[in-house]
Amino acid sequence: MKKTFVMLSLVLSLLVAFNGVAQDEKPGKNKAKKELNDADKAAKKAAKAEKKAAKEATMTDDEKAAKKAAKAEKKAAKEATMTDADKAAKKAKKAEKKAAKEEKKSASTDATKQAAVEDRMAKARAAKAAKKVAADGAATTDNATAKASKKADEVAGLKDDKMSKSAKKNADEKVAKLPKEEKATPADYKAPVDKATKGPDGSTVYIGPRGGKYYINKNGNKTYLSSVKN
Repeated sequence: MKKTFVMLSLVLSLLVAFNGVAQDEKPGKNKAKKELNDADKAAKKAAKAEKKAAKEATMTDDEKAAKKAAKAEKKAAKEATMTDADKAAKKAKKAEKKAAKEEKKSASTDATKQAAVEDRMAKARAAKAAKKVAADGAATTDNATAKASKKADEVAGLKDDKMSKSAKKNADEKVAKLPKEEKATPADYKAPVDKATKGPDGSTVYIGPRGGKYYINKNGNKTYLSSVKN
């Protein structure tokens, strides 16, 4: 009895496993079958369209006109047998189809407009970025020019300052080298005379107590000829 139960359990397990595998394989088979049917339908549709085109290519204008008239007559006969409800349903279906087409077209137009807007915004951002880069470059150039000009002015100022100091120094030296004048006193006229030297206009040159040589000009001022002062 126990052995029989074990055998039944084993068979039942195998059946469950087989059904599971079959269920797993079934969706794949259905999918493949559906894809095959879709491919067959597409091929049949293409063949039908090709056959129709070939037939129309061999038809004369009269045959085409007759076919068109028969089609219109058939359509009129069909519409004559339609009830108002059928006509309303057909009209509603046609309107629904048209609305769906318009909606699709509108969505496509909106997507195109959105893409155009985004493209314009991207171009505007790029132009703004380029303008900023150009402005930054110009500002950098201006700053560099200003710094260079300022430095040149500073150098020129230092140079002018040095030149002015040098000129002032030279002027001071010249002034220092000019003969010193003092008001002559009676004692100055009694100083020893340097007979070997003459002053301007043949003026008498006197020798001071410290060796300085001077003459007395027309204004009565004592003017030294040497750097040694009385």
